[in-house]
Amino acid sequence: MFVESVKTPGIAHLSYLIGSDGEACVIDPQLDTQLYLALAGKHECRITTIIETHRNEDFISGAVALANQTGADIYHGKDADEPIEYAHKTVNGDKFEIGKWTLEVITTPGHTKDSICVLAIDNEQDGQPIGVFTGDTLFVSEVGRTDFYPEEKEKMAGQLYDSLQTLANLGDDIIVYPAHGAGSVCGSGMAAREFTTIGIEKRQNPGYQCTSKKAFIERKLKENHYIAPYFSKMEQSNVTGVDTPIPAVACQKLAPDVLPAWQKSAERPGILIDVRSHAQFRDCHYPGSLNLPGGLLSAYGGWFLDYSTPIALVADSHQQATESAEQLWRMGYQQISGYLTMVPKPDTVEAYQRQHVKAVTADKVDERIKAPRANWQLLDVRKQEEVENTEFKQAKHIYLGYLPEMHHQLDKSRHYTLACGSGKRATVAASYLLAQGFENVDVFIGSMQAWQSYQQDA
Repeated sequence: MFVESVKTPGIAHLSYLIGSDGEACVIDPQLDTQLYLALAGKHECRITTIIETHRNEDFISGAVALANQTGADIYHGKDADEPIEYAHKTVNGDKFEIGKWTLEVITTPGHTKDSICVLAIDNEQDGQPIGVFTGDTLFVSEVGRTDFYPEEKEKMAGQLYDSLQTLANLGDDIIVYPAHGAGSVCGSGMAAREFTTIGIEKRQNPGYQCTSKKAFIERKLKENHYIAPYFSKMEQSNVTGVDTPIPAVACQKLAPDVLPAWQKSAERPGILIDVRSHAQFRDCHYPGSLNLPGGLLSAYGGWFLDYSTPIALVADSHQQATESAEQLWRMGYQQISGYLTMVPKPDTVEAYQRQHVKAVTADKVDERIKAPRANWQLLDVRKQEEVENTEFKQAKHIYLGYLPEMHHQLDKSRHYTLACGSGKRATVAASYLLAQGFENVDVFIGSMQAWQSYQQDA
């Protein structure tokens, strides 16, 4: 008997393969179907069942692609906003026999109306529950967000409270297997651990510390989450189903003769996404490219990219380009032309100015604040909750994801210093503004972390 977790980088998603005696079930699969097939092969099991804990918003489900490769049956909660075309409906109390495991469905609305959890029962231990796959209902040190139904926020928060009480009654020793970990857009404040127990969460999770249902609802209504534009594409894809597993063919390197076209802003065939480090980007980049390395590609790519524009990546290596292409593929961005390397060093002062992003330190920012110039502005791109906790009092605040729709409110003749928590998102913001024709932009290195340290030492 085994449980295998599969962590998807970027969106911090966790899916699971559970099985024994030649049978296995996958819970909340990604499009990386080869990973589940390989794990099933390792355990000499056949994937017979696929269960989705809810309709996901931040990635395309791999259920259809995996089912078409294995013949497995797909099950989904009955109360979806739209009928899930590719899945059988499952209701509270439904049971699935997977070798020596029994998987029992528990309806747990709140995050979404169709949310379910899946209780894992060990038939060799007198039918004792061992663990529960909680989807986006319960995380480690956090609970699911309840803002996807703007007109029903209070109702959804109340339902989530009731669902959490149902889970609390399962028993303190039950292992919790959540669908997301730290870094996910599906909740803030998640701990770095990828599993926990019901008992630990009852003692430590802020969602369980509310003294009443009313207090819990009030807490949830005060939360501020962001809904990225690409969520609607993911939701629709996860209604109709998508049979496009991530291809085994790796991202191809583009020939040198395509470079001139990609560098000319008026004739460029698509958008350049630079997935190299922030420091490398600031040092030298292709003019017009957008810096989105590592997890920021998944966290913010959906705010800046559309589905009709081809994408080329600027990467250090074949592996880095391939991993980035896979992140984009999971979000439905499949027009990936290939990747480029070797950003040419500037050979003139003008080229240097176009390919370089200046970085400034806390003392320089302090100097500008104390003696502000009429054309200078500190621009904070952090989330609202971060701003409320620790504010740059002199800064204008525009959340990074809102820049595509709000940059028109900024004056291109002004000098902007970009700030965030550490300087990473500030570099993303600087890259976007430069691509939009802003010429006087720099990045506050270290940003709030550096500012707090500087203030303590002053």
